Amino acid sequence: MNTHEKSQTLDFTRLTGRGVKVAVVDSGIESNHPKIGPIAGGVGLCAVAGGGIQRDDDFSDRAGHGTACAGIIRKLALEAELYGIRVFDESLTTDGQSLIEAIAWAIEEGMDVVNLSLGTIDPAYKRPLAEICSKAVEANLILVGSQHNEGMESYPAELSDVIGVTWGKIYDRYGYHYRPGQAIECVARGDQQRLCWLDGGETITGGTSFAAPHISAIVALIRQRFPGAGLPEMREILATNALEPEASEAVAVTSGTTVERPGFPCYKWIGRAALYPYNKEMHALVRHAKHLHFTIAGIADPVGKGLVGKDAGEAIGVEPLGVRIVPKLGDALEGANTLVLGYVDQLSRLGKKDLLREAIQTALERGLNVFSFLAVDPETYADLYDLARSKGLRLEFPDFDFADVQRSLAAQGSERAVDVPVVGVFGTSSQQGKFTLQLALRQKLIERGYKVGQLGTEHHSALFGMDFSFPMGYAAPRDLPLQYYGPYLDHKMREINAAKKPDIMLVGCQSGTIPYDVVNKNSHTEPSIHFLLGTKPDACILVVNSTDSDAYIQDTIDGIRILSKAPVVLLAMSDKEKHARSVYGKTWVSSRQMSEGEIQDHLERLEASFGLPAVAIVAEEGQQRMVDIVVNHFAAESGPVAEEIKKAG
Repeated sequence: MNTHEKSQTLDFTRLTGRGVKVAVVDSGIESNHPKIGPIAGGVGLCAVAGGGIQRDDDFSDRAGHGTACAGIIRKLALEAELYGIRVFDESLTTDGQSLIEAIAWAIEEGMDVVNLSLGTIDPAYKRPLAEICSKAVEANLILVGSQHNEGMESYPAELSDVIGVTWGKIYDRYGYHYRPGQAIECVARGDQQRLCWLDGGETITGGTSFAAPHISAIVALIRQRFPGAGLPEMREILATNALEPEASEAVAVTSGTTVERPGFPCYKWIGRAALYPYNKEMHALVRHAKHLHFTIAGIADPVGKGLVGKDAGEAIGVEPLGVRIVPKLGDALEGANTLVLGYVDQLSRLGKKDLLREAIQTALERGLNVFSFLAVDPETYADLYDLARSKGLRLEFPDFDFADVQRSLAAQGSERAVDVPVVGVFGTSSQQGKFTLQLALRQKLIERGYKVGQLGTEHHSALFGMDFSFPMGYAAPRDLPLQYYGPYLDHKMREINAAKKPDIMLVGCQSGTIPYDVVNKNSHTEPSIHFLLGTKPDACILVVNSTDSDAYIQDTIDGIRILSKAPVVLLAMSDKEKHARSVYGKTWVSSRQMSEGEIQDHLERLEASFGLPAVAIVAEEGQQRMVDIVVNHFAAESGPVAEEIKKAG
């Protein structure tokens, strides 16, 4: 193969993997699965008493994991010859010797590609695995291994003779990212996806295990085009055909090494936006329209809610926006370049139709970009992504890449610690106005000359220019394990601090902070607690309801102090009185506008009960007092944090 051939971009759609032998070392393969088709052969391996490995002809799957991997390969490499090498039992456990024997069998049988969606963290097996992998490379066999799901060093994926793979969210069918020089060099699709499983069925799951077979399939296609390509050539071809590098910049760290910092999301492509439907989240866009970088050009909402025909601002009790709410989405799209699509899942259920699909398709067909609050699954809605690409349009939703999570875990401690004051906004429940408070506090600080860094958790945080969006709570697009919250958020805070060099940082959580009923698991607040531990605020603002009991408010104040060592310096309250009622296991929250007198009475009671200042979130006077309290709190402290705020002031 000459240099010119290696630098050619391949059209993977014209390749099928014909004639390429691909072995899946796993739990076996279900040979009669309708979406996988015929299996060329295989072997079952198991350790026997007294040492040694027994081989037999039974490579049937007993756990589903191997069938899922084989299904991914078959989906992309339609005519590859699949072989199953069963090393796992029903509980997906095996031993290192079986893994070594599996690779040896693949060498003996002349395989071209071996998928290894497994590994060991036991360093005792590193050398023997390295030796057998070296023999595989000598036999011109390409090994593809998945990284440990928690980013721990594992073998064989981390070995130099193996193409290591981690997972991210990749929309393109044949797409992947390539990171030359890194042990884990490929990033392929591994988010939640529909996969083949036992008994001819399917399941939805994700992880690094299911990113590796995407690369194994791509390698099989390359092997079809270049049958003699060895490992060095394969790496060059993978690099040539990868998607554009992920937005990142190298950042020097104190150790003298570098880490990658992913670029923070930016939605500057939104110029004139149409909003649909006009729900609570959209109210925030209208209420704080002057803080957006784009113009709101149109708003649509179902007729039954009684808002059609009204000015969008007047409908929620703020200054007129100059945009009237219309009943038809098509009318709202006129003059816009982007549809900002809110939560339509409830409307879809009521109307018994897929409004997410209908709204996105309508916008794309009219030449508009789409920003959706709800996740738009790239598999379920693959045709919409194809439509967007064909028209050069954006179809995005707030999310974070799991590959970024793994990078952050691996780079922990490489960024300097946050050395400016961090203010946390927490609450006693959901739907309190915490996001409104965060926007108001940021604006008031900016007006006073402070440079503000900000991390938000609402799905539309980035639309307001927050430095990083960590969507959690209702309809969160990704189910991140709770143990990742702390280290991941800590690293993102350090990144914002290093990149922006702010005078002060704001973070805001969703929902309640401390469980109000430890017996009822539905009231548990583990995500909020992990968010608190990850962001490490120096002082907190607690948003409360006028109907909260004093005991629960005090519990929350104490809980925040115990968990984070941060004092609550201010209580804040909405101008709405909330009431929750439960019927047949479902809970409804209704609100009532309080009079100015009622609001003042509640604020005075809070101050008397807790000895803390209390303010109304939406009142100008309350917002001014809030920023005074925050600034004065840090200015009165001693140490580097206080010095930073004093210098900025």
